[in-house]
Amino acid sequence: MSRTRYGVGPWAVLAPPTTKAFPTKPDVETADVVVVGAGLTGILTATALKAAGHAVVLLEAGRVGAGHSRAASGLTGMLVTADYRTLEATHGRKIARALMSAVTTAAATLTSGLAKAKIPGAGDTRPLLALAEPVKGWDRDVAARTAAGLTAATVTGAAFAKATTADAPAAMRLGGVGLAEPSRIVTGAITRLASARVKVCEKSPVTRITFTRVDATVHVGSHTIVTPRVVICTDAPGALAPTLDRHTRGFERYHVLTAPMPAAMRKAVKLGATVLADTSVPLAVTATADGRLLVSGGDGPIPAVKQRAAAQLHHTGELMYEVLKRFPVIMGLRPEFGWSTPVVAGPDRFPLIGPHRQYPHQLFSFGTDRDPALAWMASRMLTRAVAHETDAADEAFGFSRVQEERH
Repeated sequence: MSRTRYGVGPWAVLAPPTTKAFPTKPDVETADVVVVGAGLTGILTATALKAAGHAVVLLEAGRVGAGHSRAASGLTGMLVTADYRTLEATHGRKIARALMSAVTTAAATLTSGLAKAKIPGAGDTRPLLALAEPVKGWDRDVAARTAAGLTAATVTGAAFAKATTADAPAAMRLGGVGLAEPSRIVTGAITRLASARVKVCEKSPVTRITFTRVDATVHVGSHTIVTPRVVICTDAPGALAPTLDRHTRGFERYHVLTAPMPAAMRKAVKLGATVLADTSVPLAVTATADGRLLVSGGDGPIPAVKQRAAAQLHHTGELMYEVLKRFPVIMGLRPEFGWSTPVVAGPDRFPLIGPHRQYPHQLFSFGTDRDPALAWMASRMLTRAVAHETDAADEAFGFSRVQEERH
């Protein structure tokens, strides 16, 4: 029996990525737009901007597409499980509804967008059951979503028993989630990036960005690129926008992929293509096409580098135990992969996308690269922002929602 592989995302192992080398030194002095960060969001944004007719330069400190985007869980759209009543109490109904509506449609938009772009790995969209304990609390959340024009329903009794064998009294049924293959998406996005003839430079860290009232200057070592617009698609604000750190929160999310379940176990678990979420833990679990269980959750503080391996070992065991409580039939099922990804997002866990008044030539995207659906959504929002064509939903994801609370 093989041992569990820790610290390794399975998607790049099960479907090894093809690598492409890009130049390591910029050879232009001006550009319409400079995109900083070549994770999935940066790749998709640069490609979309090029398609819109802009002269684009994409800069990456390491290798293009070699970061955490490939190590995502594969679950998309899981922000639909956020407590809607809290979201509305914090931001008001207009913004809360815009946020939830956007993430509810993100998985389906990813599927159609990737199909049109001929990028593989989109996977499928799936119904979601958010376990309800106590039921009354979920009834209030369903009522709040319904009053806001969102779709949600409480599932109890025979309908719940038909939907899942999980040990719980009820669930809230939601749409908008899916299961994708992150590594295949990143590989396909890189191929499309290259074919679009975007100027790409890897191993080209941006050391600083200076700006005047007219334009910005991006410094890459001793080389500079002057541009009217910089789009920053990095994991966190960091040294390029240090004053924005106060608007973000970082956490670590853990993931487990098991060995294939025996046929009898798979039938008894009865997940099929459903995603089961338990926000009290929190975790989400679904079955892959080849009968494995994929589990994601256990959000917690980002561990120190020396503690990351121990944290992954610990949380793999915890996640498997929590799923076992819901599905006792999986006793003995072995995890094949246990890994984690750091995530940075707004205080409400939703992405921050758009401009900030302290940085007149910059646009930002934080908190999306772990979810291909959110990465696709952000790339479209950023492309509209460059063209000054943002809509109300785009503005809901901006920094204004975390700069002041609405009551």
